[in-house]
Amino acid sequence: MIDKLSYDQMLQISKDLSDQAQKIQKMAEARELMDLVDFASTVEGYSKFLENTVELNRDADNALKELREKKR
Repeated sequence: MIDKLSYDQMLQISKDLSDQAQKIQKMAEARELMDLVDFASTVEGYSKFLENTVELNRDADNALKELREKKR
């Protein structure tokens, strides 16, 4: 978990952000709204950051689990 959200919830949020950012980016590109294109790109980058954060936290959880098991 990250704060009060499960890893699956975080990954769903990340996916939703990415999907919406891609849609916005396509519409903004068609209208040559480059500031909006840049913003959508930043949102998509943030969605990747969330994915990586979940992956790192899962790895840390697994490492801690292994350490606890070895300690016993």
